[in-house]
Amino acid sequence: MVSLGLSSEQQAMIDSVGGALASRGERSADSVLEELGIEALLGEGGSLLDAALVAEAAGREGVLAFPGKRILVAASCVGMAQRALDEAAAYACERQVFGRAIGEYQGVAHTLANAATEVDAARLMAWRAIAARAEGLGDAALLDTQAFWWAARACPLAIKNSMRVFGGYGVSEDSPLPALYRNARAALYADGDPDRVLTAPLPHLSAIEPVSMSFTQDAEADEWEARTRRFLAENFTDEHKRAFAAALDNHLPELHLKLAAAGLLFPDWPAEWGGSGAGAIATSAVHRVLTRAGWPISVLVVSDSIGKLLMMFGTEEAKAEILPRLARGEALACLGLSEPSGGSDVFGAKTRAEHDGTRWIANGQKVFTTSAHRADYVLLLTRTEGGLTLFVAPLPVPGEGGFDLAPVQTFAGERTNITFYSDFAIEDRYLLGVAGKGAKVLAATMTLEHNQGDYYLGAMGLVQEELRHDLTRIMALPGMAENAAAIRHSLARFDAHVAALECLSVRAIWAGHAGQSQRWYGPMCKLFGTESWAACCAELVERFAPYSLQGEIPALAAVESEARSGIQATIYGGTSEVQRSVIAETALGLPRSR
Repeated sequence: MVSLGLSSEQQAMIDSVGGALASRGERSADSVLEELGIEALLGEGGSLLDAALVAEAAGREGVLAFPGKRILVAASCVGMAQRALDEAAAYACERQVFGRAIGEYQGVAHTLANAATEVDAARLMAWRAIAARAEGLGDAALLDTQAFWWAARACPLAIKNSMRVFGGYGVSEDSPLPALYRNARAALYADGDPDRVLTAPLPHLSAIEPVSMSFTQDAEADEWEARTRRFLAENFTDEHKRAFAAALDNHLPELHLKLAAAGLLFPDWPAEWGGSGAGAIATSAVHRVLTRAGWPISVLVVSDSIGKLLMMFGTEEAKAEILPRLARGEALACLGLSEPSGGSDVFGAKTRAEHDGTRWIANGQKVFTTSAHRADYVLLLTRTEGGLTLFVAPLPVPGEGGFDLAPVQTFAGERTNITFYSDFAIEDRYLLGVAGKGAKVLAATMTLEHNQGDYYLGAMGLVQEELRHDLTRIMALPGMAENAAAIRHSLARFDAHVAALECLSVRAIWAGHAGQSQRWYGPMCKLFGTESWAACCAELVERFAPYSLQGEIPALAAVESEARSGIQATIYGGTSEVQRSVIAETALGLPRSR
């Protein structure tokens, strides 16, 4: 069962190690660590996870606690990188340039946000590798390798970028950062170029004692995963897969209805609204199986999120009308948030709604209203007297009832829409929350949208599956054998990015369920997921050129298509720049940069 929390005892251990090293004075770090007895953590009855926590705490003080253990070297360097980020963030809040704290400038804030995201991923990957080893999982050695490689990629870069925030002082030996940089590089590069570990033979890892953490889904999720595979075997053919790939809107109505009838549309919805009350990890397992098989879940996910907003903020009348229709697959919902002049700035919405004493009348325009030509309801963001107001409003046939739309064909082959509202009438029962107090609803909307790691993982997982089936054939093409080493390395990098995204996604899902979520978990997932999706697929397009541009081999056609889709994904749902600003402000405590 997924469990990522630290106990009070573990936190106390982290604090004691960090405190002892920080106040050691002229004493050597080795003598302090020996006095603390940390070597016992590697002996019988010890915990490798606890050793990793100690290693990170020591790393924050520039100390390599366990130099002979690769995964603990990674954890130490995470500590060094985190210390550098913390120092840089504090300085960026204090240092004034042109009358503003430098942390307000996106060149500073966004660079640190990228680094913070990758360092978080490195920490989680190290924990996951240790947990997998303790559970005796077959991929433990691969995860160990990927965790070390990711730390080598992320940590020195994070420290370097932190040094640059300080300007000249950052490269002065009076600053603690140069020593952190040298120590991290010396530790990570001790056995040579860390890039080599990605394609080297996997190490043999001995069994270790159980640890308190797990990234493994539980029996409930296993059952839902198996149920989804059975459904696909009985209902999803290669023809359906090709139809989805060719569809402009990621939706095949007959399959959507079948998925609903099988109880796989919204498994985590309460039974009273047509779900099964499944856990968040179980629902994620369903999504992962669907997407890796070639069933895109974007339409499903939007209706799911809007349904959950209704459960949280909708009127009883609206819930009774809309939720059963969504759950049966008879209706779809779409997002009416972005506007031509606002983009990701949903708080700058100009679409207005006024109450005429009987109902609300909306006037305005939305863009990127994907699925509006198929949807029965729209989550409509408006500006009313007193502030922002949201509705889940029924959509009439375009051209009627004050509603119309114009199609927009996108770069990735997907259809979206511009939607127009002219004296568009909305009954009171479709109001979400309190009129003029829509910030709370918007916050919930963004949280639901950004915590969709399944969507990004699904796109990358589909590429993995397609290449797994066609790689032998592809490598036999003229010119591919000569590029085999580069291709092999790019595929290994791709897999490592997927592993890192899995960690960020699992954390976001687990934390939401456990009540331990932080504001930056979702944005980190969205930022890392979409940027990895775009960059890793683009890299494979290069490696497999020119065949990746010809569209004749299904696997390579999927790679090229997902490379374009990934670019769009970095924009939709709040651009990467918006996510970086949120991460900088919430995870690093920097001033507002938007």
